[in-house]
Amino acid sequence: MVAVSAGVLHLSAMAAVAQVRGEIIGAGMTRMPVAVPQLKIVGEAADEPAQRFISVLIRDLEFSGLFRVINPQAYIDDPQKSGTQLAEINFGNWMSIGARGLIRGSFERKGAGFRVEARFFDVPNRASLGGLRVSGEQAALPQAAHRMADTVLELLTGKRGPFDSRIAFVSNRGGHTRDIYSYTFDGKVLPLTRHRSVVMEPSWEPGGEALLFTSFRDRKPSLFRLDIASGRETKLASKLGLNVGGTWSPDGKLLAVSREVAGDTDVYLIDFDARTQSKLTHHWGIDVDPSWSPGGDRIAFCSSRSGNPQVFVITVDGGEVTRLTFDGKYNCSPAWSPDGRYIAFAGRTGGNFQIFVMPSTGGTPRQLTFAGSNEDPTWSPDSRFIAFASKRGGRRKLFMVDLSGRWEQQLTGGSGDDSSPSWSRRAD
Repeated sequence: MVAVSAGVLHLSAMAAVAQVRGEIIGAGMTRMPVAVPQLKIVGEAADEPAQRFISVLIRDLEFSGLFRVINPQAYIDDPQKSGTQLAEINFGNWMSIGARGLIRGSFERKGAGFRVEARFFDVPNRASLGGLRVSGEQAALPQAAHRMADTVLELLTGKRGPFDSRIAFVSNRGGHTRDIYSYTFDGKVLPLTRHRSVVMEPSWEPGGEALLFTSFRDRKPSLFRLDIASGRETKLASKLGLNVGGTWSPDGKLLAVSREVAGDTDVYLIDFDARTQSKLTHHWGIDVDPSWSPGGDRIAFCSSRSGNPQVFVITVDGGEVTRLTFDGKYNCSPAWSPDGRYIAFAGRTGGNFQIFVMPSTGGTPRQLTFAGSNEDPTWSPDSRFIAFASKRGGRRKLFMVDLSGRWEQQLTGGSGDDSSPSWSRRAD
């Protein structure tokens, strides 16, 4: 991503914030009607980039499932003539069209770059809740809009949104072989690797600067690290045996991988600084799909040790092993939420796989998806959404669903078969 410089504007009217938060996340939640007029142009004409910022912002807000953007044809105020500051807002005009929220801002060219200042207004309470001032190169406009959407979610829910992030996934959209691509929430899909082979299981490093993945380019499964900024690839674990898949510990010091030795597959921990590896699980069953807890002290994994694949949790010292799933005969691909509260997994029911979520301490799983066959859950950085691969009558595509299971959106389109999503942390 292209870097932007951003600063959060002063937050005010905290009583109004509390009231709006109660409306947007309380019982019987409905989508909040918001107005998002075009930015006011300051200085030389800049209609196209200003409109691009607003279109990405609207897409993010609607994707969140928390907002309903009012049709601009209903707006009374001319965005190029009306003000953008609290004292300049005609709240009566916005209340008359049913808006409870309003985003007003300005756009200014700065050489080859831009400067945007935008605020969120609570219309019924005639208050400014805060906003964002951001500048950068023209190519960074979508990222700036994502940051504004994330800021709006934080103002209204107390939790920053996930849209200034990306999802890595595997696809054959470039031909018959599979490579890794990235998806951003302005709908852009870009290739990240060109192995033209079998590539699988991308996983982000904790800082989001690099991806780990497995490739059969050298006719055997090898782990690679891809630096996103430079595009440089490094082969890992070449002297530590054949390892398939892998995920970094939250502190980036250890790598959990599945490794087969003499027909027995277990989870191993690799310390690249010490050039050592240790066997974490010790069982005749197949142990795969490791997922770290946010605290780095436990790992969820899939194991056949109970006869059928189920989700287990083990402490990183190799001590206590706890079985989490008991319902169903095939539960796999556990994914720990960033806030540590939940574990998502794919479970087979009625002949298809569906996405389930359950407390990380154990309990009754809750089914989130019901259409098609769905696999490979991965969490958004705010623990609000789960992305997954879904096959619904054709090729697999990426979808996302919120934690309630009530709001589901398709992310990728096109003719490729998309799978194995991995959601990054937010960009810094």
